[in-house]
Amino acid sequence: MPFRNIIGHAAVVDLLRQAARRNRVPQSLLFAGPDGVGKRAVATALAQAVNCPNRADGDACGTCPVCSRIARGQFSDVTWLEKGSEASIKIKPLRERILDVVGYRPFEGARRVYIIEPADELTLEAQDALLKTLEEPPPAAMLILITAYPDTLLPTIQSRCRRLRFGLLSEHDVARVLAERAGVDARTAARLAAVSGGSVSRALSEETGDFDDDRAAALGLLRAARGTNMAERLKASAALAQHGSKRRDREALSARLTILSSLLRDLSALSASSDVALANTDLDADLRSLLGSFQANRLVDAFDLVDRAEHALGRNASPKIVADWLGAGI
Repeated sequence: MPFRNIIGHAAVVDLLRQAARRNRVPQSLLFAGPDGVGKRAVATALAQAVNCPNRADGDACGTCPVCSRIARGQFSDVTWLEKGSEASIKIKPLRERILDVVGYRPFEGARRVYIIEPADELTLEAQDALLKTLEEPPPAAMLILITAYPDTLLPTIQSRCRRLRFGLLSEHDVARVLAERAGVDARTAARLAAVSGGSVSRALSEETGDFDDDRAAALGLLRAARGTNMAERLKASAALAQHGSKRRDREALSARLTILSSLLRDLSALSASSDVALANTDLDADLRSLLGSFQANRLVDAFDLVDRAEHALGRNASPKIVADWLGAGI
């Protein structure tokens, strides 16, 4: 996917496109931003832009054999290092896939591009081993680290990379991605975008069965918060932090906090007798049953607590501790 087809992140895309046009793309890059907002797509577009034989104005053609193979992950000079089914990215695959070969000349392209995702899953040993390469990459090499939690990386890793910050997508952009790239019908795309929190992967979680569980956990916390029974609140917060999916704990709780925010927005709309359409229209009766316990001032405080919880999660706080803190205070 060339730069021109990326949805959202106009400032980041324009910066990279200009750098590619001038052949001045930094060799060590850190793509930092929430899960599911398009960091991987931009990394692919950059790998295409520096290798496409038909590049024009800093962008790849997107259709030649080189671009097509990069998009499919089948180009010899573009390497993705992911954790797969492992708990983390250890030093052995890092050495085999990157460190031992990073000095080689490109085999068939102009640049060798190494992409690590998620970089925050690198073990400390692996991060230490990567430092020298990030500081002094070989001339034909480029390294891109992708993460939703950049502050969990060693400060020495962060300081050696040019950080590009990716923000959340607008609801309109999420709906566009769902409709144009995932084949979701327009009405469903709009509904999913409303509860996505700006993340396409969260919007698609309904398709994988995660969405219903996530929303049930968020609603359960609000129900428990109606009373003062701290044991019930902590039980609900434990349920918020626990999940049966293959997602990381941090990623799962972040998705649930986004849904919690959407429930609070709906409560605010109902409390104000607003004509604004609810994001969770099928929960109208459930939400109305909570209105008596969530007056306007309390809703404002609840929004603030969720925002602080999301910030703490991004700063590497324990998901369980964040959930317990939120459950006790909301």
